[in-house]
Amino acid sequence: MISDNKRVVVAAVGLVVITAGLTSGMMMGRAESDRLFYACAFAQAGISLAAGWLAVFSGSRLVLAVLMGGAVLLRLWLVLQVPSLSGDVYRYIWDGRVENAGYNPYLHVPADPVLLGLRDPAQYGLIDKRDYAVTIYPPVAEALFALVTRLSPSVWAMKLAMVLLEGVAVWATLRLLMRLGHPSGWSVILLFHPAPLWEIAGNGHVDAAMMALLFGAFAWGSVAGRPALAALMLTLAALVKPTAALALPALWRPWQLFLPLAVLALAVCCYVPFLGAGSGILGFLPTYLHEQGLDTGQGVFWLALLHHLGLLPPWMTLVYGAGAAAALLGLALRTRWAGARDLKTMLGGTALLLVVSLLLLSPTLPWYFLVALPLTPLLGLWSPFALTTSGFLLYGFNADAPPFFDRWAVMMAVAIAAALVDARHLLPKKAIP
Repeated sequence: MISDNKRVVVAAVGLVVITAGLTSGMMMGRAESDRLFYACAFAQAGISLAAGWLAVFSGSRLVLAVLMGGAVLLRLWLVLQVPSLSGDVYRYIWDGRVENAGYNPYLHVPADPVLLGLRDPAQYGLIDKRDYAVTIYPPVAEALFALVTRLSPSVWAMKLAMVLLEGVAVWATLRLLMRLGHPSGWSVILLFHPAPLWEIAGNGHVDAAMMALLFGAFAWGSVAGRPALAALMLTLAALVKPTAALALPALWRPWQLFLPLAVLALAVCCYVPFLGAGSGILGFLPTYLHEQGLDTGQGVFWLALLHHLGLLPPWMTLVYGAGAAAALLGLALRTRWAGARDLKTMLGGTALLLVVSLLLLSPTLPWYFLVALPLTPLLGLWSPFALTTSGFLLYGFNADAPPFFDRWAVMMAVAIAAALVDARHLLPKKAIP
């Protein structure tokens, strides 16, 4: 153990200062040089590992307090900045305004003349797809938007709400680390990694709410022997973002009917206030899938690679989609059938489904990888860290950015290499993790 002395505390302060400097470097890179942006992001990811190591092996509560305090200050700083990587937060606020005014966000696009009186001149022009897209977000996300916007329709308020929810996710991670017998200092990786800093504090993504509910389900549901509570929390998480549904198979036991029925009932209840939209209850999702190239294969790396090589036949997209769905269903059923009750096994099953789904679907929106990041300190996995770190390569703003496909290929290569390293943890010979 490193002794608790002034040098260790100074090192902790130094890591906070370096992280702040790298965050500033990313801001400069965003405006002027993508290569600088990538370099600072990767360096900051390395600093997050160093900060976690220092927190664990110093054995000092003061060091942990300094690192956590620095992480909080960095978040407050970014909350006050204008979102620069995504404008989703403006849609969140708009949806909240629409709901609070008594309208159904699944029925009206922002440009609908009926909603003219709700437009904020400072925000309306920043809403993406305002002329043709109704909301894409599930009902629990919509409820959160309405609640926050009722308190304040400002960007900083929505971003602060997401940071507070991220705090719940970190709290849940701390509880899970202690339950697994791991040092709580490893949670510092989450606090210093650039992805949560930028995607949640900087851009206010609702993924923070999904993560709070998902890891909270394990921390306060599964750990406490309350599988029904855990399942209901995961259902709410999936109704913020559907990715969270991949954690449900880890909770179910063979021949158990109550939990699936409870999950279904809760999901139906959450949609009831919006049923006036009829078949439009899915919102913009079907068109979004087309825009992202998921129906043509252009938005899936493996199919895009075949297309890049001139080897993509017209039928391959359908075959790949069916194969990916079958693979995920098989993993879900295998995880469910294992019926393991220990926390590490349940988290491992969830990690397997999350990592495989992200590798198969290869989303091109970097914040989609956030949900997996806590699995790095919890289970010692490298693939979530690799995905969230290399995901910054998917951003491109300036002329010095390499071609998108090249950056996408590098990201996937790094993620696959990390997944191969993790395979020995996620695929043990005699049990499902």
